[in-house]
Amino acid sequence: MKAVVSMACLGKKTVCAAAVAGFALSFGPANAGDYTFKADYAAYLAGIPIGKATLTGTFNGPKYRIDGYGKITGLVGVVYDYTASASSAGEFQSGKATPRAFSVNASDGEETATVRMTMNQSGVRRLKLSPAPTKAWYNHPSRVKVTDAHTKNIVDPMSALIVSGGNTPTGLDKRACERTVPIFNGRERFDVKLEFRKFETVSDKNIPGNQLLVCGAHYRAVAGHRSDKDEVKMAEKTDIELKLAPVAGSDFLLPYRVTIPTPLGQAVIQAGAMTSTGVMGKRSAALND
Repeated sequence: MKAVVSMACLGKKTVCAAAVAGFALSFGPANAGDYTFKADYAAYLAGIPIGKATLTGTFNGPKYRIDGYGKITGLVGVVYDYTASASSAGEFQSGKATPRAFSVNASDGEETATVRMTMNQSGVRRLKLSPAPTKAWYNHPSRVKVTDAHTKNIVDPMSALIVSGGNTPTGLDKRACERTVPIFNGRERFDVKLEFRKFETVSDKNIPGNQLLVCGAHYRAVAGHRSDKDEVKMAEKTDIELKLAPVAGSDFLLPYRVTIPTPLGQAVIQAGAMTSTGVMGKRSAALND
């Protein structure tokens, strides 16, 4: 969902790759677990293919690991070499994913940026960014400072992709689209506010029950951003459509299609094959009433 801000990173190499890593990526085959899934994605801008990504997950009881890798290869005739891998590990507690560790490696072929973050119930315990932000970056007069309070009760961008409890024995639960997701990526704290729009029937054989949950998604900057940046203001006004799909053998939903309007045309991230092995022993989470 962080991809809503990636419009602002056009022309900014490593930063753009890191934004991609926070949205829909994966990291090859999952390790053996009680339950695993894999989802492949393709990215388009104005109908032109610009990249690919894959998302994989492994579940052992309440514990999970989500891994990702993605690449942007071209954009409107310009060749890019943005690659990024991302990983998150944690467990399900009280009806939601509770991350314990998050990492990103992003490169434009010349520079590399990394994020290493560990969390617990009290918030972020350790955080290391490379290259480290400069004092000028932190102290810019328009920078909204990230405080300890901003790092509590958050999820990382990878954990945010799992919508637990949205797939029930009686069908999809629209409450999966009636919530606000608090996300911290190591530099910025932001919310993604979801709203229910409709259910949609599809003929995709990869989708159990052939039904999707369609949400509206809206980005809201909280901290870490610069309040004077036009791209932040533009992102907050952007109306994103997010379609969520159930994954066989589980009770959670994953992004199936994301549509984001940009000045260069619609950006679309579309799932291809979605496969899984095993069956989750119990519901990953129950949505709270």
